[in-house]
Amino acid sequence: MDTTTGLDRSTLRRNSLLFWCTFVIPVAIIGIGINFILNPVGASTAYGIPIHDPAAFPFMWVKGIRDIFSGLVILTFLWRGDRRTTAILFALAIFIPIGDGLVILSHLGFAPPIFIHWGTALYMAIVAVFLFKRKAA
Repeated sequence: MDTTTGLDRSTLRRNSLLFWCTFVIPVAIIGIGINFILNPVGASTAYGIPIHDPAAFPFMWVKGIRDIFSGLVILTFLWRGDRRTTAILFALAIFIPIGDGLVILSHLGFAPPIFIHWGTALYMAIVAVFLFKRKAA
């Protein structure tokens, strides 16, 4: 543990359950990003706000690129086993599904897609707590 910050600087090992619980989110967001690039109509429908106008596809591609980038950033530190940086990035990334849920809420109200976004945020919050948790000495 780092005594100056109080944070656990231990390595996150690939054979741990926590590693794989963390791993699933950036891999999924990369897949979602690829889907937004290759299939903007289907991806926007799955997101909760169907867009069929080809003039809007560039915005879907931008979202896809950002999703891919976000996933790759977290995966880079996770794969290195950098628990502290992964925890910080993972915790900050929770704002994305919360924001997505707010978009759904403002557009559709409490429609089923909101539960996917906010359920993801809840899952990420739980995993982030475990990433930040100090190991017993």
